[in-house]
Order: sequence, then structure tokens, then C-alpha cells
Amino acid sequence: MHELSIMENVLDISVDYAEKNHASKIVQINITSGALSNIIPKWAQLFFRMISKDTIAEEASVEFEILPVFVKCRECENISKIESDPPSFVCKDCGSDAVTLLSGREFQIKSIEII
Repeated sequence: MHELSIMENVLDISVDYAEKNHASKIVQINITSGALSNIIPKWAQLFFRMISKDTIAEEASVEFEILPVFVKCRECENISKIESDPPSFVCKDCGSDAVTLLSGREFQIKSIEII
């Protein structure tokens, strides 16, 4: 249920942005989220609809772009995309588990469309 508190922050940021830009309505919020962020878009969108009632974001759509997980091997320096579920943090080239997480935990408001 961490989606609720996250989406409350998204709503606050979006409304603040819209007000500072003298907008009358928020149309769409575009979010990028890493595959390891544990955000379930369906739940996040549901919570957003609930908490945005009676605000300028009431009818706004929330779109998610899920970013893949990448690691860099500290042994051979190969960069691997992790596609297994659950994730297996090993180098695809040499099989080492000495990897550094490069991406996959991000969460960012990419853009806010207003009128």
C-alpha cells in the first residue's frame, strides 16, 4: 500500500506545479518507475483517482513507463539487463554475482500536462 503515500506526493507536486503555472486543469501525469521500485501501476492509478477528487487533477490520467534493471559486473565490466522474475543479480557474460546496480529503482515524474 505504499502506492497511496507515493501518489499523495505525486498529487501534491502536480497541483503545486499547475498552480504555479496558473493552470486550470491537470490533464496527464507521466511517471518513470524502475522495475525494482515495487510500484504497481494499477494500484497507483486507482489511489490517484481516489485522492484527486475535487482537485484540478480529478480527471487526470497517470501513465507509467517501467524502466528495466541494469547491472554492471565488477569482474568483467559487462553491463547486463536483468529480465528474470524474481531478479537474479548475476553477470550474463561471466556469471559473477559481483555486480553493481545501475538502474531499476528510479521513480520520477517525467512530465505534467496542464491546461
